[in-house]
Amino acid sequence: AVVSTQSTGEGSKIAQRCIWYGRVKDRKLIMRSFKGHVKDMACDPNGYLVLCAVFDTVDDTVMVRKMVLGEVTAELDALVMSISGRKLLRYLLAGRESSQTHTQVIESLRVGEGNAISKKDPEVRRGEILSAVSPAVITYCKENIESLLLDNSTASLIPLVVEHAKGDVGEVLTALISHLTSSDVMEQFPVHFALKKLLKMEGGVLGGMILEQVNIPTICGW
Repeated sequence: AVVSTQSTGEGSKIAQRCIWYGRVKDRKLIMRSFKGHVKDMACDPNGYLVLCAVFDTVDDTVMVRKMVLGEVTAELDALVMSISGRKLLRYLLAGRESSQTHTQVIESLRVGEGNAISKKDPEVRRGEILSAVSPAVITYCKENIESLLLDNSTASLIPLVVEHAKGDVGEVLTALISHLTSSDVMEQFPVHFALKKLLKMEGGVLGGMILEQVNIPTICGW
């Protein structure tokens, strides 16, 4: 029933409440019903909020990884190309940062806080979810750096992954530098957009890697 109603605004709100206030076994049954539907939910403007409610609420993150995140990471191509899919990825990576998730969405998800079923510290739960999704997201960015840089909306995911993902995000930066030095792309706006955000990050990791991996004449040519 949750899957069949989640694609409407009211249906999504009902589904979120079923997750927030359902017992542990009810939540498991709800997530089991998602099988084969996670991609469609993630790419739906109402459905992705139901998945956010799962990530916010279900304490058994191993079960969440098996029942939900497995399909999320298997369908990253579809999510990256979808407005709602990118919103879900932003929420998975950056949580409730207002720069990544609309304030209205954050407020709507706060309704589920303080339910009597969830016991785990929210930050611990979020960290476990982030650890589960990060390897696939890092690998995806590394292997699809060229296509991500074709548009601002997808290019913006690169600094997001570098800033928040858990793992060797240097692999993403190495792939980026390799692409910059092998292609004439420096004048493309999405490239400028991503580089500007990356170079502004605390620690200046990208700048240091460029100096290590790129010769001075090439840098001057940029």
